[in-house]
Amino acid sequence: MKGMEKTCFIKKGKPLYLIGANYWPKKTGPLMWRKWDPNEVREELKQMKGLGMNVCRSFLYFPDFMPTPDNVDKEMLLKLSEFISICEDEDIYTIPSFFVGHMSGEDWDVSWRKNRNFYNDPWMLKQESLYVEEVVKKVRNSKAIIGWLLSNEITNYAGIADSKSVLKWIRTICETIRKIDPIHPISVGDGAWGREVHGKDNGFRLSEQRDVIDFFGPHIYLYDDDALRHSYIPSFIIKMCDYGRPVLLEEFGCSNCYVSEKHQADYYRTTYNSTFLAGAVGTLCWCYSDFDLPYQRPYSHHAHELLFGVTRKEGTVKPAGYEIKRFGKILDAIGPSEIDIEENGVCILVPSYYFLDYPYSSEDKDMIKKVLLQSYTLTKQVHINSGFLPEYQLGDDIESKEEQSIPEDIKLLISPNIQKLTAPFWEVVYRYVEEGGIFYCSFHFDMWIHIFEQLFGAKHHLRFGLADIPECKEIEIEFTRELFDIPKNEKFAYQLNGHSRENAFCPVTPTKAEVIAIDRDGRPAILLNSIGKGKVVFSTYPLEYYLANTHDVYKKDKMYRIYRSLSKMAGIMPTFNTENPYVELGTVKYKEGSQFLLWIINHDWEKSVGIIQTDLDIREVTDFETCRSIPFKDHIQFNLESKEVKVYKIEVRGGKN
Repeated sequence: MKGMEKTCFIKKGKPLYLIGANYWPKKTGPLMWRKWDPNEVREELKQMKGLGMNVCRSFLYFPDFMPTPDNVDKEMLLKLSEFISICEDEDIYTIPSFFVGHMSGEDWDVSWRKNRNFYNDPWMLKQESLYVEEVVKKVRNSKAIIGWLLSNEITNYAGIADSKSVLKWIRTICETIRKIDPIHPISVGDGAWGREVHGKDNGFRLSEQRDVIDFFGPHIYLYDDDALRHSYIPSFIIKMCDYGRPVLLEEFGCSNCYVSEKHQADYYRTTYNSTFLAGAVGTLCWCYSDFDLPYQRPYSHHAHELLFGVTRKEGTVKPAGYEIKRFGKILDAIGPSEIDIEENGVCILVPSYYFLDYPYSSEDKDMIKKVLLQSYTLTKQVHINSGFLPEYQLGDDIESKEEQSIPEDIKLLISPNIQKLTAPFWEVVYRYVEEGGIFYCSFHFDMWIHIFEQLFGAKHHLRFGLADIPECKEIEIEFTRELFDIPKNEKFAYQLNGHSRENAFCPVTPTKAEVIAIDRDGRPAILLNSIGKGKVVFSTYPLEYYLANTHDVYKKDKMYRIYRSLSKMAGIMPTFNTENPYVELGTVKYKEGSQFLLWIINHDWEKSVGIIQTDLDIREVTDFETCRSIPFKDHIQFNLESKEVKVYKIEVRGGKN
């Protein structure tokens, strides 16, 4: 995303980047409304504002607000109105969430629902609409309202449903809101846990919601066994949610039950900065404060939920809270509407088999996601701001020949360990290459491709029902010719982990392609084929799969250099670059003038040093936060501690625009 043009959050006519937290008072948690204490709330909002936050996400505990059908509790509405007024007084926005029946590991239902379907029961929809209507009418005119959320992780409370019912429910509630308040943006609050992002269809589909809602709001609490991949998960999810609407990181965080306060701050620091560079329009942590509620559900049985805060139960600020304040100061000083974030014309292909269930076909969607994350991490290691291209969906007609094409601004298309693509899309890929695109693909056992030889310039020798599994636990590929910065005879090694059949390679005989790397037995490992104006690079081994299944592989892997060569083949040269694969570089250009901001994020748990190169004619480099001059010659040096972030302001005389 370039700049902030796509955001739906506006303050005084200008885009506003949301920085904040999810909020329950520390002494009450979900019982906030029945134990209402406006003085406590005011003090906590003041503290949030003092920590640089401009927004809090608030929650309307559904059983309290609508204890009986056909009746929204007037006392609760008054308390909500008072809360919104306090937000106004303290100059902090809020995003209320309507249907809060799930919270922190437990579900609470209204007593009168009696197992009715939440999404499509006509009577339930009538009650839900009444509830939302009364709330919106009560507070719609407040200057503190910045948006609305329909729910909090609604699938936990109401369950999954068919997509038609879900979409009808979303439309019904959004129409109810917009009849009263046509101004403020709306999203679902479901966590974006559906098929486009996580490969599992729960009925909530971004591709269908985008015509109804105004922004997407992922919730991220994911693990990994590679430290570098894990650090890139938040920005990866932001990119995966790019379905034509702004993306707000609605929830992320970690508990001090299993993370030290120092390392919690490390995670917050990299996440706030990295998701901004990925094009997010805001970041909200979970949550504002720890809770002193060990005897109150859900905390009594989900004890880790007591310690997710950026402030402690005594009110003191944790290191993570100060990281929010630091990031807020940077964004305030920039003016997000005045900048563009550099993109590079690189996309990673998401097969439609990941987000669709074709008849009589099964895929390991968890592994597809892991391989996509691995591929994304490799692009970040070579300082490319890549995105994702979802494969086009097939039409419903028994016969259809829709003209499809890959966008012209995609210079490099990466297809890691592709399990399957549809037949029409393989044809699209061929035309893309023919017209000048660069396409990279690595093998996956049982890969279905009907134009194998035409695309890859080689015949395969695959056998029915059998996988060609390497005999050793480690494979080694050796380059037989120079490939940009990879010299001839250089060797790359990969450990084989995971399922044996998934480790299989593809035996081939080149018919047109050039062999640029071989394995230990002299078999082709990487092919280079020219088609028209473009090129195809095919790895006969599932290299990304190997990496995705190796613990902390980033410490010893060199495959990012293959991705760097691919980018050079496509003519992609980031404005700022470094040989160091453990830092993220984010290039931000002011729309007016010859100034850049350069983010340097150390995603490693160890110290990172290096030099940054550029073709720009640099006049001055300063630390954006301290205004201290940074020495430079024909390059810029950096020396970052573990998980450290630096922002440099760079003024140039000329060069790239």
